[in-house]
Amino acid sequence: MTIIILVLLVFIAGGAAVYFALVSRRLEQESRMCEQGNMALRLECEKIKIESSSRIESLNTTLTDLKAANEGLMCRLDEAVAKTTVVKEENSALSARIEMLLAEKAETEKNRAEQEQIFENRFKNLANDILRQNTTDLKTQNEEKLREILQPLHSNIEEFRKTVTETYNNEARERFSLSERIKDLVSLNQSISRQAQELSEALRGDSKVQGDWGEMVLESILEKSGLQKNVEYFIQASTDETGNTLRNEDGTLLRPDVVVRYPDKRFVVIDSKVSLTAFVDYANATDDESRQIASVKHVRSVRKHIDELARKRYQDYVGDAKLDFVMMFIPTEPAYIAAMRLEPTLWQEAYDKNVLIVSPTHLVSGLKLIAQLWSRDRHTRNAITIAEEAGKMYDKFADFTKDMEKIEKALGSTRKAFDDAMTKLSCGTGNLVTRAQNLQKLGVKANKQIAASIDRNRLSEED
Repeated sequence: MTIIILVLLVFIAGGAAVYFALVSRRLEQESRMCEQGNMALRLECEKIKIESSSRIESLNTTLTDLKAANEGLMCRLDEAVAKTTVVKEENSALSARIEMLLAEKAETEKNRAEQEQIFENRFKNLANDILRQNTTDLKTQNEEKLREILQPLHSNIEEFRKTVTETYNNEARERFSLSERIKDLVSLNQSISRQAQELSEALRGDSKVQGDWGEMVLESILEKSGLQKNVEYFIQASTDETGNTLRNEDGTLLRPDVVVRYPDKRFVVIDSKVSLTAFVDYANATDDESRQIASVKHVRSVRKHIDELARKRYQDYVGDAKLDFVMMFIPTEPAYIAAMRLEPTLWQEAYDKNVLIVSPTHLVSGLKLIAQLWSRDRHTRNAITIAEEAGKMYDKFADFTKDMEKIEKALGSTRKAFDDAMTKLSCGTGNLVTRAQNLQKLGVKANKQIAASIDRNRLSEED
């Protein structure tokens, strides 16, 4: 029994050994297969890494090219948006001005027609009353005097009509020439930009020449704006409108480039500031590094001019009636656009310091609006003068009607006195003619005879 058990144990042990040997061989085979699979996977991963690196490098190159192209397109888009905004603002302002002028013209023509009709009716009624109230003798005796009195009235009416007609003809001419003025604005802006481009190289490095050139451009725009020199704007003014010298709190003499006067007697100062050297370097830069350095210098130059104007505070010394800001005129349109694009907050920074940055396009539009304000002010003052003259004419005519009433009453009194005298002379009982004729019958000698008309009056009275 023991032997059997031992045999079984040996058999079992041998089977287990065989089993473990088989399992071990199988595990070794699977391990070799896994290593082979891992090797294949590692090779595949290396291949994928190489392809990915090549693809990433290609994509990076494409991305860089796209970024450069996008930057150029964004610059062009910013410039186009800026120009479109300016054109839209000018178009809106001009459209509003045209609508306002048309409304004013229609209203004024309506008022003029109504006033003319009122005057015509009053004159007709007054003339009819005069004709009805006066006799033929009164008309004959006073015709010349009436003509002398009415002649100034007629002249005033004609002058009034002429003044009104001229006023609205001027408005019509201004309105019809508005399109030509717009063309002039565009042409002027193009001319200024072209001149700036041509002179940019000549002006580089000489700040005094640049400043003189900027003042020349500013004066050229003012001459074409429609404003009157030394009346509506003043160049290099060192005194205010009362003759007082412009000085700051330290006693330093102030001499702003231009002082523009509004119809309401307010003033705004315009000072030209040229930032050209750094801008030319920026525009001519051939690489990104040079362009970046020049752009920083250009923005720094514009900001320096802003700070200088803010410190001078011209607006505090040009008079009591002044605006709260000073205009900083940049005569080169591309330089203005570049500064605004490179530093979008620059305009707001200047405005917070009471400095308003303007380009030639903005300045031309603003000056044209001021010129229109002056034109409207002159028309308003003319209308007031016309109304005052019309009132004076009406008062004079009212006095004339009162004088005519006095003449009528005086003529009535004169007629009554005349009738009383005639009664005593030849018509009444015991009149002088009868008594004189009785004396003649009694032998009184006389060389002359009583007028036949007087004698006939007496005879008709007796009959």
